[in-house]
Amino acid sequence: MAEGNMTFEGKTVWITGGGTGIGKGLASAFAREGAQVVISGRAAARIDAVAAEIGQGVRAIPCDVSDPGEVGAVIGRITESCGPVDILVNNAGLTVFKPFQSTSLEEFDALMSVNLRGPFLCTQAVLPSMIERGGGQIVMINSMAALQVFPSSSVYAATKGGLKWMADCLRLEVRKSGVRVLNVHPGATDTPIWPDSVRSKHGARMMRPDDVADAILQACKAPISVMIEELVMQPVGGPL
Repeated sequence: MAEGNMTFEGKTVWITGGGTGIGKGLASAFAREGAQVVISGRAAARIDAVAAEIGQGVRAIPCDVSDPGEVGAVIGRITESCGPVDILVNNAGLTVFKPFQSTSLEEFDALMSVNLRGPFLCTQAVLPSMIERGGGQIVMINSMAALQVFPSSSVYAATKGGLKWMADCLRLEVRKSGVRVLNVHPGATDTPIWPDSVRSKHGARMMRPDDVADAILQACKAPISVMIEELVMQPVGGPL
């Protein structure tokens, strides 16, 4: 008999960068499914407001994902209040739209710290418990920049390309333990990561964050015998 789809009732979900965009959409989607949702971000007031807006037991815990001390503290608080993390969504991200020669070392370090170091630290924090329990899901919110070339995105693309290959190698290492690793590559989505000028010009063509979140939720619902490894999404009208 075929196994049914996974359910999220009572599962503990940690979403980094949960204050805006796809992260906020995912927090709402998982909460509707009965999950215990924890959202984190560096802007405490913003994530507090999102948790209050969604309700349904969503918790907000400030965290700089590039800081191992803060990541460890968040894991301690989540475990104490909700139990071990069943699903980690590495969603926190930064970008700088600049040509290579115009990108400063400070900007390079900032992007690397959030986009690559952050998922590394957060995944390492939850993985031992998942392996011990024989299951769990790691979701990497990546980008089309990991799959194709865009102008003025060299450092951002480097972080996202690194994230893709880190996740792919991790998947190979842990798949026999029952832990699933999903790389998500959304195309243009109407979120604050884009400059206001781009959103004003192209926003109507972009995907909506809640729609992208619902697609990711469906991928996470796959029966536990199935591992969806990569999810690529583009606006229905094609790339911008």
